[in-house]
Amino acid sequence: MKDTTSYPLLIKAILVLISVFYLAFLYIDLYRHEYAYLSNNVKFTCIILCFILSLLSGKNSFDTHSMKLLQLGLFLTVIADYFLLIVRDYYEIGIIVFSVVQITYSIRYDMKNKGFFLHKYIVLLVVIFLSHYLINSIVRIDLLVPISIFYGACLIISVYKAIGVYVHNIYPKINGIMVFGGMILFLLCDINVAMYNIFKYLNKTDIIIYKVSNISIWLYYLPSQVLLSLSGYKYKSVRR
Repeated sequence: MKDTTSYPLLIKAILVLISVFYLAFLYIDLYRHEYAYLSNNVKFTCIILCFILSLLSGKNSFDTHSMKLLQLGLFLTVIADYFLLIVRDYYEIGIIVFSVVQITYSIRYDMKNKGFFLHKYIVLLVVIFLSHYLINSIVRIDLLVPISIFYGACLIISVYKAIGVYVHNIYPKINGIMVFGGMILFLLCDINVAMYNIFKYLNKTDIIIYKVSNISIWLYYLPSQVLLSLSGYKYKSVRR
């Protein structure tokens, strides 16, 4: 059997390029804040490269349906990050698209129950926004709040399903590890996003936690996307 753990040259080149870009934008974020716009463009390029990685699988995927859902999730991630990194004026749209990303991944990790979960997501969405409507009639609450709450719920469900993929051997071992690791890093990224925005809202931008969370967002996020982009490939079987 051909050892499919040996990536084609193009995939290796993309991984090297992503690694170089990763170190570059971390350096900019740490020491050269005046080049923040450049950093955002480099980050967005990395996300596009992660999507391209998933497209290069060809027939070398362990499951066609899983790979298609992964590619859809990564494509939506490109759209979401376009609004959050490049446009920067439509955060609501970016978070809504990221919610769809997490729903897509949840279906990928538990395709047998996709109908059940889609129903639950709809109910959850209605409850959250109905609550926002009622509360907003008394106290003004930004629309970004219920959108973020819905996204957080979608993320938690997706991470829970990813853990199940690994624990219950739903995917081959290597793929399960990548999904598990990728989603945990995704969660750590968004925990730091929440901390960053909370301290920014409280005008506590001079404290160390705010600065650490700002750097940690992409410290965790890009590795999560790389792991997920590679999690659909068919690897040489490894015994547990």
